[in-house]
Amino acid sequence: MIEKSYFLIAVITCCTSPLCLLAQSVPANPSEGTPPMFLAELVREATERNPEVLAARRTLEAKRARIPQAGAWAGPTISVSYAGNVVPPFTVMREDPSSYRQVMAEQTIPYPGKTRLRTEIATREADAESLAYDAVVRRVAAEVKQAYFDLAYVDRSLEVLRKDREALEGIEKVTEIRYSTGKGVQPDVLRAQLEVTRLSQRTTTLTQRRRTLEAQLNSLRNAPIDSPLAAASTVQPSVFAYTQEQLQEAAQANYPPLKQRNATVDQGHLLVDLARKEERPDFSVGYAYMQRDGLPDMYGITLSASLPLFHQRKQDKAVAEAAANLESAQLMKANEVTVLRYQVEQDFLEVQATEQLIRLYSQGIAPQSSLALESSIHCLETGEVDFLNVLSNFQAAIDAELDYHLQVANHEKALARLEEMTGLNLIQGDIHHE
Repeated sequence: MIEKSYFLIAVITCCTSPLCLLAQSVPANPSEGTPPMFLAELVREATERNPEVLAARRTLEAKRARIPQAGAWAGPTISVSYAGNVVPPFTVMREDPSSYRQVMAEQTIPYPGKTRLRTEIATREADAESLAYDAVVRRVAAEVKQAYFDLAYVDRSLEVLRKDREALEGIEKVTEIRYSTGKGVQPDVLRAQLEVTRLSQRTTTLTQRRRTLEAQLNSLRNAPIDSPLAAASTVQPSVFAYTQEQLQEAAQANYPPLKQRNATVDQGHLLVDLARKEERPDFSVGYAYMQRDGLPDMYGITLSASLPLFHQRKQDKAVAEAAANLESAQLMKANEVTVLRYQVEQDFLEVQATEQLIRLYSQGIAPQSSLALESSIHCLETGEVDFLNVLSNFQAAIDAELDYHLQVANHEKALARLEEMTGLNLIQGDIHHE
């Protein structure tokens, strides 16, 4: 009668495993009563406090500050000259027309079009830096989301292992009672104890991985590396309704690194134009005022121009350099497009594969594993199966549930990467509610 009681405890415990109800929400919080940690809050903290994001923002501000500088002329120069007595107060020598005091101001005027090109180049450079900043923000947000979904998988797995360990301990008691009454054998008891130990080992591994993920999330949001994090909220697979063509089109239009390559190409064209303009001379205008002893004051105007006599070694080489940089930028853009198309296709295929696996686990493998385990436990009492069969079904049931949560995490992580590339809101849940 006692043996039957323990047997029913084991059966009831196994049957109440969430394997039978994978679609239902099961709390994954290892700390009872602790509010779950939400993804939206982590993303907000990371994008506001991450050092790399802050550095990219300051770099963008620096690039924007260069735009008015690029369009400004060089400051005028003022010179004072004197010829006469070398003893202060530096008076002019009487009756010597070569003795004088002079003040002169001079302004350099760039060749028409150079200032405009420099301003446009600085503007394109700031535009490229703005896109680089957007790329950093998106990448950090995507890294937070992926780490969060890994954390959610670990938390759910720890909860599953805790409940399944309770079930396995119930089965272990059944084997001990059967052995004590002569209905079982000692190897069954030892094997049950071994499986309990293995669950402990898996729990330890997952606990260590959780600490690693905590450290990663803390580093991304610039928090103390050992700050504890609450359990992740329950993650359900997001509904995905985009075609690969729609994703490719969105990525081509919205991916910041690709847009940055476009801005770099535009800047390269302007740099080639400016290099050609540098072959044209700059001009200078000067005004002078001179005092001489016993003679009327004199005024003078100076006009000068630079002569690019060494253009073959300087300006011509600058044009060749700018043209080579432009071609390099165009090739890098083409490569960015190729890599982007591959990454979008890769993550799209992963989303499709994980969706199929999620349906397979939730509608087929998981329920079937649960029924097989329940049936083997009943048959163990009648002697129709041995204890090894029960443990095998028990392990299959655990693996099925853990694999289900793993596929959910992989599904959401692939969507997070697609969000980074396309700019679309693909992840459902709490992330886009703020």
